[in-house]
Amino acid sequence: MTARAQPAPALKRTWSSIFETGRGARIYPYLMVLPAVVIVVGVVVYPVVSGILSAFFDVTLRTLNSGDMPFVGFRNFQRVFADPSFGLASFNTFVWVVLNVVAQLGFGLALALLLHRIVPGIGFFRSGILVPWVVPSVVAVLTWRWMYDPSVGIVNEILVRLGIIDAYHPWLGDTATSLYAVTVESIWKGTPFVMLLLLAALQLVPKSILEAASMDGASGWRKLWYVILPQIRVSFAIAAVLTFILTVNNFNAIWLMTEGGPLNSSEILFTLAYKYGFQRYDLGMASAVATMLFVGLVIATTLYLKLIQASEGD
Repeated sequence: MTARAQPAPALKRTWSSIFETGRGARIYPYLMVLPAVVIVVGVVVYPVVSGILSAFFDVTLRTLNSGDMPFVGFRNFQRVFADPSFGLASFNTFVWVVLNVVAQLGFGLALALLLHRIVPGIGFFRSGILVPWVVPSVVAVLTWRWMYDPSVGIVNEILVRLGIIDAYHPWLGDTATSLYAVTVESIWKGTPFVMLLLLAALQLVPKSILEAASMDGASGWRKLWYVILPQIRVSFAIAAVLTFILTVNNFNAIWLMTEGGPLNSSEILFTLAYKYGFQRYDLGMASAVATMLFVGLVIATTLYLKLIQASEGD
């Protein structure tokens, strides 16, 4: 007589077993990313959409208190275009961005080529050149403001001793020099970042190509123009786009050194939007300027992503 087989005991069902099969397994990945999606929507998407919508409503301190913010269409944009400060701020933004991008790319490439060479102690120099980039922006700006001081600033002292100027000059208080003085600080701080990107790209250039170019008689500028730059063109373009985005968003340098003055001589669109919003309390006009900046940055970011795809395809 054989013993009768006993049925296996059923496994105890737990909460985690719900997501192991069937519909639970299909929705499990979406549940994992749901917290991140909620945070992105609350922190990024909602403020952006709210800011763009505010550009089409009459949002001022008066309407906020009354709770009645009527739809005004493109009137905020018309008021911004009619403001003389907008034209000057647009021109200053163009000068500010062009000078920063050109200078940072030029100096960054020169430093990358210089530090690409293998010599004793090169690690020390590579680390030292990054100091401006790692210094907090507020500390850097306040240091340069002291260096530009018209009474005790070291910039004036050096230029007088070199015979370039005859007397101390208020670089940040002169309408002719304020924007360019702030630009120097921005170039000083942003160049190491560009250098780092281009130096990494130079490390990937095959030595065989450089040796072949040398054997063919290419040297100096010819090797740089016909061999090195084509090899690092994608990284160079990415550095240019990132420098453009960071320069447009560089609010600290302008605001902490000049606040857009004197007489709006160093005003850029970012500081103008801030003044519309938090000095004139006209959030509609501030949102209109911010929307225009946002569109420009979206175009630059799209270009940046295209370049990234191009680099992955190489």
